[in-house]
Amino acid sequence: MKRMSDLIRKFAGRVKRSVNLRMLSVSIAFLAGSIISGCGQSGVNIDNAPYVPKIVVEGYLYCGETVGNIRLMRNFPIGSPVDTSTLYLTPSVNDVQATINGTPLSFDPVTQTYFSRQISVGYGQTYTLDVNAVVDGARLHTTSATTTPLEGFRIINRNMGSFSYNSSLMSLTFLPSPGTGFYAFSIVPDTATTANFIYNNVFRNKLDSADVAKNLNDYEFNGAIEDGINSYAGTAFALPIRSDETWFYGKYTVVGYAGDSNFKDYVLTAPSVQEPDGNFHEPILIFKGDGIGVFASAIADTATFTITR
Repeated sequence: MKRMSDLIRKFAGRVKRSVNLRMLSVSIAFLAGSIISGCGQSGVNIDNAPYVPKIVVEGYLYCGETVGNIRLMRNFPIGSPVDTSTLYLTPSVNDVQATINGTPLSFDPVTQTYFSRQISVGYGQTYTLDVNAVVDGARLHTTSATTTPLEGFRIINRNMGSFSYNSSLMSLTFLPSPGTGFYAFSIVPDTATTANFIYNNVFRNKLDSADVAKNLNDYEFNGAIEDGINSYAGTAFALPIRSDETWFYGKYTVVGYAGDSNFKDYVLTAPSVQEPDGNFHEPILIFKGDGIGVFASAIADTATFTITR
């Protein structure tokens, strides 16, 4: 199953359809300790921005699963090279102590992630992450809380069938969770190569294999969001899958996420911090103390479909 680290590259605006989605786990590590604001300008000078060490969190909880793949990282001064050997915070080097609702998290040295098989994530529950760590000789501490959505979200037509390219519009149908109005969907081919690219597509039909290879990730990772829906209506919602979201022949996996408020705030504000008029804004990061990043929760469900030649 594709997870959020594979999901998002850019969301802009309150409701945005057919946006490219890619990994945020790298870009999140480069968030600076200070956010500099410009007023109506297309750029700002951040050369003199002070460096403040931070604990960088990438953590998602999924209802019905145990806690896993919590990444704890650090930021770096602007203009300095990123030392990948010290990017991840570990118990041995950084004296990391991490808990969720008081239960200690274990560290996996292979994946460099934190987990707990003792915590089974429930519906409509609040979970608080608490982290202590040493970064650049400074003892840092941060906390963040997420409240999981209520039970209800599920994709109805998990096997959507096979369709020829540019045939009748197919739709994914889902039931929402009461009280949750924000839903994100990744639409990703199981295989994405220059060999199974749809060269006779209706949008960019003069591409050759070199063009596709150069921008393969942009074609591979696509998705959509639905925001502000009436989750109390008790009715199903349809999400059309469009031709500009399917660039390859073959099987696709769609992962839907019913996201909590932290999930929504991060998706809509972190990837793009500059407004159309040039002003900059600070992304919404729900952390107390010395933390930045994301700690959010969601209900995830999966569907598949196939595009045939």
